[in-house]
Amino acid sequence: MTDEAVPPYTGKKSEPAKPAAKKAAPVKKAAPTAKAAPVAEEIPAPAASASPVPVGYAPVVPGATLWSVVWHSRAVLIGVAGFAALCAVATFIGGLGFPGGPIEGIYWIGMIVGLLAVAVAVGALTVVEFTRRGTPGRLAMPVNPRPSVFAIVGLVLSALALAAWATTGGLEQVFLQDRYMYATGALFFIGIPWALGGIFGAWGYRPGGSRVTNVLAIIAIAAWAVPALFTTYAAVIYGLGLTD
Repeated sequence: MTDEAVPPYTGKKSEPAKPAAKKAAPVKKAAPTAKAAPVAEEIPAPAASASPVPVGYAPVVPGATLWSVVWHSRAVLIGVAGFAALCAVATFIGGLGFPGGPIEGIYWIGMIVGLLAVAVAVGALTVVEFTRRGTPGRLAMPVNPRPSVFAIVGLVLSALALAAWATTGGLEQVFLQDRYMYATGALFFIGIPWALGGIFGAWGYRPGGSRVTNVLAIIAIAAWAVPALFTTYAAVIYGLGLTD
């Protein structure tokens, strides 16, 4: 037997059976083609810097200083130390002619000690500053412009001493010049803050530093120097017998 289908019987004369049409095979759909992977764009490498950073140098952040140095004025230090030493010598010479009063003699010694303390301390700071400037490489460093705490503290101490001296007879004796005891009494009792005011003011002045604290340092030195000058003058004229 063949695979051909036989037509059903109808009672009529049979006709040659027509072969049944073969079923067309189902057409298979073509598989979807895979999409091509996108081609990545080639990013050109950055060009080499024409001037590379030298080895051993740290990057510098704008507005920040990696290394800096604080300088102190040698001229101001020498001036304050020299002025204090001269006042101490003049006070000592003037006191040699004192008539021998016990109170005036004690105040005289106190003035000499206070002036010598400033001369020695500021003189030592002057040596320190000269030594620092001789350190190799330090002069090439940038100057630190930060404010000086020494100038602020020196101004406070000098102002307190000046106010105490002026309100307890010192300012009056500038015009009267009749009693050495009244001209120096306040500084004898407040001598430590008075001396520290001059020392801190001299050390607080910084070339290239803050302008505000440099002005404060100058005021502190002036507030210390005014009583020093007039008490020295009072010692001289008292030693000459011109006042009591």
